[in-house]
Amino acid sequence: MHPPKNDFNTLISIVRHLLFIIAPLLLPACVTMRNCPIETLQPASLTFDGSKNNIVICAPQTLLSEAIKSNITAADVPADSLIANILFSLQQLWEEAPGYENAQFFIHITPTDELPETSNFDMMVRLDRLQINNAYYGQEYSFIEWEAYLYVHFTVKWSIHDRFGTLIDEYTDRDLMVWQSGMRLGKTEAVMNLPSVEDAWWDMGIALANKYIARIVPQWKKSVREIYMINKFPELSQQAYRAMQNDGYIRAFDIWENMLLSCRNRHKKTKSQITYNMAVACEFQNQLDQAIDWAQRSIKLNKKNKTVRYLLLLKERKQQEVKLDMQITNNYELRLIES
Repeated sequence: MHPPKNDFNTLISIVRHLLFIIAPLLLPACVTMRNCPIETLQPASLTFDGSKNNIVICAPQTLLSEAIKSNITAADVPADSLIANILFSLQQLWEEAPGYENAQFFIHITPTDELPETSNFDMMVRLDRLQINNAYYGQEYSFIEWEAYLYVHFTVKWSIHDRFGTLIDEYTDRDLMVWQSGMRLGKTEAVMNLPSVEDAWWDMGIALANKYIARIVPQWKKSVREIYMINKFPELSQQAYRAMQNDGYIRAFDIWENMLLSCRNRHKKTKSQITYNMAVACEFQNQLDQAIDWAQRSIKLNKKNKTVRYLLLLKERKQQEVKLDMQITNNYELRLIES
């Protein structure tokens, strides 16, 4: 037995009405966020004591024969070209690193495995080992399309010595580099879309230098920070966001500070979002102590996991700043003293 049609329509109307009331309570409030790109200077893994005015980057002559044994010349590419590329790439990257702008760099291929005279240099970086294995082309076929690959397995070993010949750092790096053609209609086209072996060696030399330079000198790192678009102040939020996009961090901070002053005490959630944004504005000005203070205020107003994580990030940056200052300031001050 079916219920009367009128009663059924009434029931549907009541259910819809209840859903209209309950749904907003069940769904979390929509919070609009915007991303702001930031670039921060990260300290090197290693901190070197003393002056670094003169730095030599070298490799032993015997390394060339070892590279030849590992089939590096399979495509008639001279082994010394790759080794010279690695050393030269390392020098170029190092010259541009913070704290080393005025250092002098020298590149040498030493005749034997013995260490060169280190007393003439403040630091010696040496490529002790270079081994290339399994450099080959691979292919895959799918329906009517082909994809080709160039694989290169490599092992390199670096060492750093001070002016007394004392070993400062020793590091071995093993990895696999792969170049892919992407799917192509024909086998020949897929292979032709790969780099030549000569170009692959050049890419690999730069990659090897990049991987080690990240260990020994400070590096710039790109990331983003999120800010809240405050629903209570939509126009002002847009103004603050545009200011952040155009490096107007002081202007953005002032806008958010005026928002904060306009909020009543009961608007703790909104005030927490505003103070979070103010912390971000301070970080972008490299005012880490102030950023930490505003992030802590945000947590007191309305504790959120997002803000807690951001506070930990700020404290970590604060610790890194101490290490970074030692790596950059020491080099600069020592150069001034010696000059």
